[in-house]
Amino acid sequence: MMSKNKKFYRLMFAGPILCILSLTACTTNISKQTLTQESKDSEQFVKSLGLSVATVEEALFKAEKAIQEDKLDLAQLYYVEAYQLDPTNVLVLKKMADFYTAIRKYNLAELSLKLIIKLQPANIEILEQYGLLQLKQRSYEAAKNSLSQVVSKQPSWRSYNGLGIIADLQGNQANAELYFNKADKLNPNSAELLNNLGFAYYSEHKYVEAEAYYRKALAIEPEYKRAVYNLALLDANLKNYDVAYTGFCKVSNNAEANNNVGYIAMLKGDYPVAKKYLLAAIQSSPEFYKKANDNLIRLEKNLESAN
Repeated sequence: MMSKNKKFYRLMFAGPILCILSLTACTTNISKQTLTQESKDSEQFVKSLGLSVATVEEALFKAEKAIQEDKLDLAQLYYVEAYQLDPTNVLVLKKMADFYTAIRKYNLAELSLKLIIKLQPANIEILEQYGLLQLKQRSYEAAKNSLSQVVSKQPSWRSYNGLGIIADLQGNQANAELYFNKADKLNPNSAELLNNLGFAYYSEHKYVEAEAYYRKALAIEPEYKRAVYNLALLDANLKNYDVAYTGFCKVSNNAEANNNVGYIAMLKGDYPVAKKYLLAAIQSSPEFYKKANDNLIRLEKNLESAN
């Protein structure tokens, strides 16, 4: 079932791979002792080929080369080697944080950033990165605390955007608009920010303003999926069902688009329209579409209650 208040923000990264580090509750130290047996075997294999490193610079170079060759497990080994050679090297920790964020190993990215913050408490760039990472992990209060510290010291559109997302998710649309507008002034003509502003207005049922911002976002980036989806969501809520269906089809398959429109029509009390789209969702799906079927069952119960 699709929520009509679905938050469609930009929080995407690449897929997961084997992780060679683990966290413990009692320490923030990254050590080779935390390697799994499989990773130890891999490390021995690397060294048996004469690929061990002598300097941090060499380790980082080989890690980045391994990433370019899509040898991500090998890249992790080289990052561990670099850290072992110099545990207080901020560049190494920053690269590790970026790497683990990209592969969605957020706990390890967080650990790397915490180590940097311990070494450099006044590093605003790292504090912002840490706050945005907390946002990805849905630790909203921790994210809010970090990002608020950033903007108190230095205006940043990324931090304002993050604070706007948090405010919107927590139901404070007025603050969300305020933060998004501040971000927009620092980084104008951003499709991401315009979309977020649109959704903040949509959440307050200010549909004219919301549509205007979605269309501004799409004028800048016509294929921006979040704005396309949110505009379709707006059209559906305005009962422009056919237009909404066309919009949903741009970012999803026919079955999902039909289900989305059918579900919103049901919420709006337009039961004949809802039934039409939900049946179309089931018929257009190559496999049994449980979500649409469940919505159709719910619709039938609503019709029975109405009669």
